[in-house]
Formats: sequence, structure tokens, C-alpha cells
Amino acid sequence: MPSALVRFAFVLLGVVLLVGAHPGEARADATQLCRSVSSIVFAPTDIILAPYIAGHDLWYGMVEWDDPLALQIGTAPLGYLYLAGMQVGGALIRVIGGVLEFPMGLATVFREGSQGALFRSQDETYAIYSADFGPCPVRIGSSYNTINY
Repeated sequence: MPSALVRFAFVLLGVVLLVGAHPGEARADATQLCRSVSSIVFAPTDIILAPYIAGHDLWYGMVEWDDPLALQIGTAPLGYLYLAGMQVGGALIRVIGGVLEFPMGLATVFREGSQGALFRSQDETYAIYSADFGPCPVRIGSSYNTINY
């Protein structure tokens, strides 16, 4: 008799749980995962395009600021090397940020809302090509010299 009572209690508990349980709304956010993969995949374009981007930033700085011509000519070669180095360093930081965001992107796929970008400079600056495909940002040739913009 006690085993029949225990079985009945388990069946009753199962019925109550099935009746009381109702499916909730589906929640998912792949923004952080997409941003991570996009950063890792497109950061090499920032390095490949570094000579062009450094020249573009240098030209913009020379045209926009009223420095004397002698100062512009004298500092242009070193400025170009500095901007090219900053471009390569920014691309490396972009890759590191993408790698660090990947595990958290996997963790947040099945919940609503994601963390902000670890390396926001790539989202807030000039890029040769910039578009958002749903939650996935595509930034090709990002300039990390944010002083000009």
C-alpha cells in the first residue's frame, strides 16, 4: 500500500508540473558572438590596408589643421610611420578583444541582451566599409586614429 501511495504522489506531482509549466518566449541574442567573430575575421584587413589608412589620416590632418608648411613637411614621414604603427596595434587589439568576447558570446546566445563591445574604437571610427547585417557588424579597414574624427 505505501508503494502505491508513493506512485500516486509522483504521478500527481508530474501532472501538476505539466499543467503548471507553460513555455516562455524564446530569447536569444547573438550580437556579442557576431561582433567577436567579425572582429577576428576582419582585423587582418585593417593591417593590409594600414598604408592607405595611415596616408588618409595624415592627409586629413594636414588639410584640416593650420600648421605651418615647414612643420607639415618635416613631420610627415614620422607621422606616417606613427599612424601605420598605430593602425597595426589597433588591429591587434581588435583581434584580442574578439578572442576575449567569444566565450561570453557563446554564454549569452540563449539569453536576451548582450554586453557592450570590449574594444569600442572599431565601432565608433571611420572605416573604408562599414555595415551592419542584423546583429553582425562588418567593419573593413577601420582607422584607429580617432583624433581626426
